[in-house]
Amino acid sequence: MIQFSVIMPTYNQVGYIRNAIRSLFMQTYDQWELIIVNDGSTDWTEEFIQDYIADERVTYLKNEENLGLGAAINKAMDIAKYDYIAYLPSDDFFLKNHLQMLKEVFEINKDVVLAYTEMRSEVSDSLLYHKNSHINGLVKQVSLQLVQTAHMKTTDRWVERSKWVSEDLYKTFWHKLIGKGSFYYINEITCQWTIHPFQRYKIISETFGGHINRYRQYYKVQDPIRMKVSENKFTDEVVAYAPYHSDFSASKDGLKILLVGELSYNPERIYALEEAGHKLYGLWTQTPSFSFSNVGHLPFGHVEDLDYEHWEEEIRRVKPDVIYGLLNFCAVSIAYDVLRKFPDIPFVWHFKEGPFLCFEHELWNKLVYLYHKADGKIFLNEELRQWYEQYIPKMGDYLVLDGDLPKKDYFKNDFSAKLSSLDGEIHTVVAGRIVGLTIDDIKMLADNRIHLHLYTESYEASKVSFNIKAMQVAPCYFHIHKHCSPENWTKEFSQYDAGWLHCFDSKNNGVLSDVSWNDLNLPARISTMMVAGIPTIQKDNWKHIVAMQSCVKDIGCGIFYRDMEDLAKQLYNKRKMVKLQANVKKHRLNFSFDRHVPELVNYFRSIINKKKNNENNTKISFA
Repeated sequence: MIQFSVIMPTYNQVGYIRNAIRSLFMQTYDQWELIIVNDGSTDWTEEFIQDYIADERVTYLKNEENLGLGAAINKAMDIAKYDYIAYLPSDDFFLKNHLQMLKEVFEINKDVVLAYTEMRSEVSDSLLYHKNSHINGLVKQVSLQLVQTAHMKTTDRWVERSKWVSEDLYKTFWHKLIGKGSFYYINEITCQWTIHPFQRYKIISETFGGHINRYRQYYKVQDPIRMKVSENKFTDEVVAYAPYHSDFSASKDGLKILLVGELSYNPERIYALEEAGHKLYGLWTQTPSFSFSNVGHLPFGHVEDLDYEHWEEEIRRVKPDVIYGLLNFCAVSIAYDVLRKFPDIPFVWHFKEGPFLCFEHELWNKLVYLYHKADGKIFLNEELRQWYEQYIPKMGDYLVLDGDLPKKDYFKNDFSAKLSSLDGEIHTVVAGRIVGLTIDDIKMLADNRIHLHLYTESYEASKVSFNIKAMQVAPCYFHIHKHCSPENWTKEFSQYDAGWLHCFDSKNNGVLSDVSWNDLNLPARISTMMVAGIPTIQKDNWKHIVAMQSCVKDIGCGIFYRDMEDLAKQLYNKRKMVKLQANVKKHRLNFSFDRHVPELVNYFRSIINKKKNNENNTKISFA
């Protein structure tokens, strides 16, 4: 007799779980047991399903903290009584004939190790739209989902979070069944895959707006994570942050610094503040929007997270010497709330990304308040400070500092030999996404014997299409490489002659009110190229206000081109390239965060002292 052990992993799905369980109880085939694994839910899941738990066919297991999908399923597999495993995630459900259809396949086909059905995904709302779709089993670039599958019980186990994380279930388990028998496709819809914002694959996959920071926040992960977030990017926090776990004790004169918001690129930079003897606390944005919106619990150092639900009480408990608000527009709301609630605590506002996005997201007035009321302000560059002064009358004390600078540890001296020394041609690099270059540009580069090496994290279809076209027009000169982690920047990128920054034609004509974010921004890849010790490449916008150009030109570390022929002449000018590379190596450490920590701390102390000595301010109180 075919009998199924149905495994239901669940985490904070109280609004779905009863419907999922009900769908199992409604099955036309009743030879099953249900194993529910509550993977550390913080909602009312347990309360909602008490009546179902009482059924003798149901086994209920609970993890005190979230251990991840693999661990939850494996826990259930270890106690499963029956020879066939089916899956019912708590946010999905079976149609009444699901198990019956699977049973018939296994009965008739003794060599089948895994069977899978079609599933539907239905969204219906007369106010919005109507969509009724189904997934025909295996879909290109999409793994089989749990709800549509059943397989013979084996000794194989799912990959657990302690090893690595991925939304690709094929890589985490299905491939282990290959060779143990055949896979069988049932051409009938027997289950529903429910679409909602908190599906695991949406939280992980960058294709759907997921990323490691969102995953950490949602599942409350405390440890470093290994995660395959896209086809070309594997993030290994265990290796990357291994050096940043040493014992820590604050120095006697160290500051208590409360970080409010998010850390954007190169978040480990703030470890340098710990190294300088300062104690750090974190009050983080709860909905990190981008893959670079780094939030706690941090996988490095000893930053103490404050309980977001009781952040006012937590701040009174900590009694910070200074509040350091940063860095993206996602941080504006929480920073605004903190500053309004605790105006007596010295507050320094450091904002980089997204001033224009604040208009769009109705955050502009809050941003103006932060700059107006903050005791100290830190600007990305002088151009951005001047731009803000169009809206805010007097800035007062301020500091100029890029908020995304990497830690000095990445500025290694393991430089590689140049590829150009082997073939006599120029090799350039793009670290991240291509900004501003067209297919015609890439063809012209190839015509001038200039290689472009792309280290991509691209997951969007449009970018994949662009890369395919680029390889077609420049088959020997356009090269795609996988993501390179910071600890390898010097060794990997130093083999190239120069690195591309964002390329665009500015249109502001020197008029401050006409600038765009491209004009004001300093891309994080500037620091990456400095780590590698190679000059940067960007279009020459000398008649316009372009901070990126000012930054690089002032220290003689960049190439500015009018067109591709002009660029080729400069890149093949050996004397010029040698001089540029020498300048980069001379100034490269200025692009490390550690180099600026003494200045930053002195700025904090000046703000604290000024606040303390200002007769117009009331005494700081944490009561």
